[in-house]
Amino acid sequence: MANMFPKSISDYMATDSEKIMYHELKTQLPDSFDVFYSVNWTSYENGSLIKSEADFLVASPDYGFLCLEVKGGTGVRIEDNIWYVADYIHGERKLNRSPYDQAEKSMYYFHKSFSSRYNTKYQGIFGAGVAFPFYPIQDNITLENRHRGCTIDSNDVNNLYDRIKKMFRLWGGSSFGRRIYSRSQHEAFLQLVRERVAISAAAGALIKYKEQQLGVINRVQDNYIYFLSNSYQFYIRGGAGTGKTWIAMKMATAAAVDNKKVLFLCTSVRLADKIRAFIGDNVKVADVKSLFLSIIKNFSYFNGPYYEGILENLKVDHPKYDAIFVDEAQDFTEEWAQVVRRLLRDQNKSRFGIFYDDVQLLRENSFSNGFGIEALPFLLRENIRNTANIYNWTSEKTKLGRDVIANPVEGPTPQTEILLEKGQLTARLESLLKQYLVEEHLSNQSIIVLTDDINYLLDLYSSGIAKWQLIHGETMNENEISIYTVEEFKGLEADMVVYIRTLLTSENMNYVAYTRAKYYLIELVRNF
Repeated sequence: MANMFPKSISDYMATDSEKIMYHELKTQLPDSFDVFYSVNWTSYENGSLIKSEADFLVASPDYGFLCLEVKGGTGVRIEDNIWYVADYIHGERKLNRSPYDQAEKSMYYFHKSFSSRYNTKYQGIFGAGVAFPFYPIQDNITLENRHRGCTIDSNDVNNLYDRIKKMFRLWGGSSFGRRIYSRSQHEAFLQLVRERVAISAAAGALIKYKEQQLGVINRVQDNYIYFLSNSYQFYIRGGAGTGKTWIAMKMATAAAVDNKKVLFLCTSVRLADKIRAFIGDNVKVADVKSLFLSIIKNFSYFNGPYYEGILENLKVDHPKYDAIFVDEAQDFTEEWAQVVRRLLRDQNKSRFGIFYDDVQLLRENSFSNGFGIEALPFLLRENIRNTANIYNWTSEKTKLGRDVIANPVEGPTPQTEILLEKGQLTARLESLLKQYLVEEHLSNQSIIVLTDDINYLLDLYSSGIAKWQLIHGETMNENEISIYTVEEFKGLEADMVVYIRTLLTSENMNYVAYTRAKYYLIELVRNF
């Protein structure tokens, strides 16, 4: 059974013909084969950026690789070099190009990319073909003078392994069976494809699949809210990416009806800003420091990260709220929790929702019994932020958050590299930024740099990295890249995360950093 990437396409918007080919490639090819579904790629043609994809890329350690285009429907015809595909539902539709041309464009793209990336000639066989899994191809269809071996039709689907080997033999020509295709080259090619998958994910190729999940997720979250509608005070505990913040925001918005006074509270200024932008004006959104500044007498005198001794300095005329929702509550001390509880209008009947993840605790002390809620927490287990590969990789590496169910959208595997000196770090960062921002035309807002030592990096790159500047905060220009500490970015997410850390960073902090990445994660470990 072949190694499939992704492991399932049930959550992808695959056509019926692609689903058939996926299943047959998976079950008929041996486990030495790697098969990639829907590999997006970009290139330039006559000065214009071209975006395309290979329906399937089949890689063999014995032969090389094939790019396959798949066409469904009920039949095809060619008239004046224009391709038409027919089906029962939509009738006949014209294709933009020949599927053979499409498959061969993908083939040449990956062959050229290998030579460019590794500065060496690809020694394996590279070929292309088209699959028509629902109908036979009649002899009167010339297939643009392509050899019949480039075609897989309904008569061939049950003998797919043989057809794939014959396609390799056809493209290998007279050197088939005699050329040397080393294991190292094959592994290098697979790495190239994985990076291509990763880049396309960062460019948004997986977003359409995750958006498909959001409708289901919204209904599930609405059911959680309904289920808790008669619970006045409660804890909700969940791992990273399980939707705690979204549920808290929905609850806060729902509670703000009939002019009720509602507070949404968290520790992060940046998270509070994001929530305020989503939630509107009916709910007061505050971070801990700004709230305490308004309700604690002489708050400026309380130094240190925990503001100890503030409870007895709570102003007599402090505001009262009909409902309070606390997000990322694991960041609260017991005294902070006691202060927040004092803000409830009715200690028994005001709504009080506490959302937290004890895995993301970055210090020893937490809220303990400060919130004064006796009930056991309700648990959220399904990760909806990160792709499966990011979360499973994170859980395996840190040994944390293992009770969370990973997202069915698989995505690319995170990359981790150990760098031995400053020059290596600079070269790697410059290469990454050039690759994604220049060659792939990603938005600079797609990339966030996280670190355990922000001052070091800001000092090191005070003059920038090539043409890019690291900015501690929101970016304003296209040549700027946002950088934050891990703690500053808790509760938030980004399409791509470049995480720069030392060898001494705790696994709790690593867990938080890794799980900020929705689609693509690169870890650069400083061993200097």
